[in-house]
Amino acid sequence: MAYLGLARKYRPQKFSDLIGQEIIVKILQNSLNTDRISHAYVFSGPKGVGKTSTARILAKALNCKDSQNKPCDECASCIAIKEGRAMSVIEIDAASHTSVENIRDLRENIRYASAEGLYKVYIIDEAHMLSQAAFNAFLKTLEEPPPHVVFVLATTEPKKIPLTVLSRCQHLQFKRIPINLIKQRLHFICKQENINATEEALYTIASNSEGSMRDALTLLDQVTSFTNEVTTESVNLLIGGTDINVLYEIVESLIEGNREKIILKVEELNDFGTDFKRLTGDLINFLRNTLISKITKGFKPYMTESEASLVEKLSNKTSEEHLVILLKELINSELAIRNSFFPRIIFEITLLKLSFLSHFKNIDNVIKELKETKPLSISSSTLKSDEVSLSQNWAKFLEKLEEENHLLAMKIKHAKVNFKEGEIQLIYNGGASFYAESVRESISEIQNILKEFISDVMITIHSNEDLNSIESKNIEKLKQEAIDHPLVKKTIQLFEGRIFNIIPKGGGNNV
Repeated sequence: MAYLGLARKYRPQKFSDLIGQEIIVKILQNSLNTDRISHAYVFSGPKGVGKTSTARILAKALNCKDSQNKPCDECASCIAIKEGRAMSVIEIDAASHTSVENIRDLRENIRYASAEGLYKVYIIDEAHMLSQAAFNAFLKTLEEPPPHVVFVLATTEPKKIPLTVLSRCQHLQFKRIPINLIKQRLHFICKQENINATEEALYTIASNSEGSMRDALTLLDQVTSFTNEVTTESVNLLIGGTDINVLYEIVESLIEGNREKIILKVEELNDFGTDFKRLTGDLINFLRNTLISKITKGFKPYMTESEASLVEKLSNKTSEEHLVILLKELINSELAIRNSFFPRIIFEITLLKLSFLSHFKNIDNVIKELKETKPLSISSSTLKSDEVSLSQNWAKFLEKLEEENHLLAMKIKHAKVNFKEGEIQLIYNGGASFYAESVRESISEIQNILKEFISDVMITIHSNEDLNSIESKNIEKLKQEAIDHPLVKKTIQLFEGRIFNIIPKGGGNNV
């Protein structure tokens, strides 16, 4: 007997065999139990998740002789459908039956009842491949088929099926199968087939199947065809995947800015025949797991123990912001690497560019350092003398001025006083600005009395509008300083960026 591939040998035969489609199983089983079967279904979803298998199981259940357990998978009808020789189940490949003539033949044949079971079930695979004319010819039949006929349209692209067809069917959407469920199924099959496989190898197969059970079983079949021991190395050798330690070394080099190691590692991978397009995808997923692990302490993405250990080491070496930028830039470069005639060079340049971010720091830390080296405050530092003492001396000055010029003292009391280094600002707002000019004319008298109590300080008179204008000019000056800062210039040059806006921090006092 010819060898039967694992994907065919372990194809689901009962509803209980379907993995990861619990909602759909429940809907169909409830429909069978209440005898509320729809005349037409659309099964949509990714490849290899069980659409056609579910259609066959439904056909079994509709024609099963066992009234309690549908399908029983033991009666003559179930066995005939399982072996593909049942006249009551007609499978049509829409890719090769796209014409109106094919639909006309179908319409002629559905009039005749099944000679074997209660229902004739038409399974139209890749239904979206039917032509528009074929769909139009199919509409009336689909809407009012004979009571003994059930249609199942399976498709990976439901958007290509006309809305007039979808509205006449019950649409069930299949989802990708989670990695852990695929891994559990692979583990079960390996036990049944006496296949020696490591847990990490099964995880690698499951994670590379993109949610498709069929792809996972096909890949397991391929690996076992050339080795008796299914390991991570053998799986990666087959699919061109990247060893987790290589990914760790690359990311570590990016974080540390070790450009020499990056060049040598890329050269080594190139000599090994690495697919750099595939490597980019593996690197993106690895960085994503590192970022998620750093952000969420309780939640861990599904990964092997060795990967989790390496991810934890990396997450302790850098910040969340750094990882986000690395991940974003790699994603942006992925399309160029995938479409390039020189993927190795594009990949290498991308890594070298990202390695210049090894000095990356949290933006708040950068601002803190900039403040330490160069004050960015619009206002100068406050007076170094004790503020309480300064306030007391100012009060004494006002008492003295009250004795010598009561009217002038009253005008000064209407001002808001702002103490700055080497300067005392008298700020007049609103109606009080009326006094500003007359106080300015008496500045010499004020200065002479003030020096008895506070030395080496100038009195300046301002209206609120004057200060706003000065502040605005200072902000513009500081914005220009920020643009001209070497760190900002280097970042813009490195990532070919643009400055859209500069927002003052802390309500406008800092940039």
